Amino acid sequence: MTKWNVQNCLLLYLSMLLPVATATAAPETPPDPARTIKRFMFSADNFQAVDAEFQEMGVTFAHAPKAPGEGSTMRVVGLGRSGFSTSYAIDHVRGNFHVYAERHRPQQPIAPLPYIAQEVVFDSSEPGISPVGTLSYPATAGPFPAVVLVAGSGPHTRDGGMSLHKTLEVLADHLTRKGFAVLRYDKRGVGLTGGALHPGSTTDEYAMDALAAVRYLKLQPNIQPEHIGIVGHSEGGIIAAMAAAQAPEDVAFIVMLAGTGLPGIEIKSLQDAAARRAEGMPEALVRMNQMQERELFEIAASDASRQDAIAAMAAATERLSSDVKATLEIPAEGIPVEAYEELLTPWFRRFLTLDPRTYLQKVTCPVLALLGEKDLQVPPAENGLEIARTLKRSGNEHVSVRALSGINHNLQTAKTGKASEYFLIEETISPSVLETTSSWLQDVVLRGGEAATPPNPSYSPTISQFHTPSTSPDFN
Repeated sequence: MTKWNVQNCLLLYLSMLLPVATATAAPETPPDPARTIKRFMFSADNFQAVDAEFQEMGVTFAHAPKAPGEGSTMRVVGLGRSGFSTSYAIDHVRGNFHVYAERHRPQQPIAPLPYIAQEVVFDSSEPGISPVGTLSYPATAGPFPAVVLVAGSGPHTRDGGMSLHKTLEVLADHLTRKGFAVLRYDKRGVGLTGGALHPGSTTDEYAMDALAAVRYLKLQPNIQPEHIGIVGHSEGGIIAAMAAAQAPEDVAFIVMLAGTGLPGIEIKSLQDAAARRAEGMPEALVRMNQMQERELFEIAASDASRQDAIAAMAAATERLSSDVKATLEIPAEGIPVEAYEELLTPWFRRFLTLDPRTYLQKVTCPVLALLGEKDLQVPPAENGLEIARTLKRSGNEHVSVRALSGINHNLQTAKTGKASEYFLIEETISPSVLETTSSWLQDVVLRGGEAATPPNPSYSPTISQFHTPSTSPDFN
């Protein structure tokens, strides 16, 4: 357990911001600053020192960088061990050279936009909770079908900023251009939205907010009240199912993007194991960590009080053999209480016990579930099959469960699916995800609530259809 704690995760994230490159041609024009992230790398007082620093980083170039003139910028692009190109900007300012790595976000919407975007505030069913968001809709005459976008786990804004990608803003832009009104909002505790910041709020509370968003849209004169649904990413997919199960008269359809079909405790175990495998941890050590953590997860998922749960976790750790403790590098004084407390937040305890099948079996509206073949956080084989089986058993005939080739958990076209790629990939959402989602939604609306795909299109899938056998870290 101690090998993969919060500190390790932080170091992994920071390493994502330090690209290592080998070579391609230099860009001819400066990037659009509105669609570029500029990350400071290092400074040097002479260009020989710049070359030396690049060599220390392991950077090579087909077109060797040359010192720009005073007050000028030189750009060069390389390809690193990660397999992703990296653009470097070298500024010459008052005798010093400052080097930046640039990451582009070509799908980021930029004004002027061909639709209307309005700030809105609506009330959740819980007193004191009023989510703040953006409602976008076509500039043409309505009324329009509408969707509520729901982010995955974490303290996300309405834009769903994940690894410096504005995933929900890009999705909202695409769907609005396709003729839908789209409402996205800041989660509890974020911005001016009230409530406890994640992980102080639970999935049930987030579902209350999503349903409140649907009901807010039903009041709007430019919205078709019979054609309002929810599109959720990751945990947002579970929330979509929860809202549809609780209020079938309000939710006309749902889309689960990288959503789960297994109980949280199973997902977490799979995630952690896959993360370690992806980083090269030996299988024996992966399983040892998995067994040790599973006992802690089961305690966290119980009804034990916080104090009793911490005591039970400490006792479980103490019972481990000396060999296991040494292998997992558990200190002689035991694991710090702070590590146990991370497992006992309101959100995490509820997540462990939440079984999406409880809600999926009650969903009667059309459902689209898209899973990424390279998703290491929500394994497509296990989750896709469970979503399909549950909906089939409930008799829902308007369902499509699909695994998309080459797509990771963040809905990007990926090389490995590892979390370290999320920031490096310049694509925010794969066109295959965008087009599959909007085409299905248009079919549902045009056909009066029935998906255009044949009934039960994915009810007899095999594991090989979904490929990916295992998984990695937690929701975004």
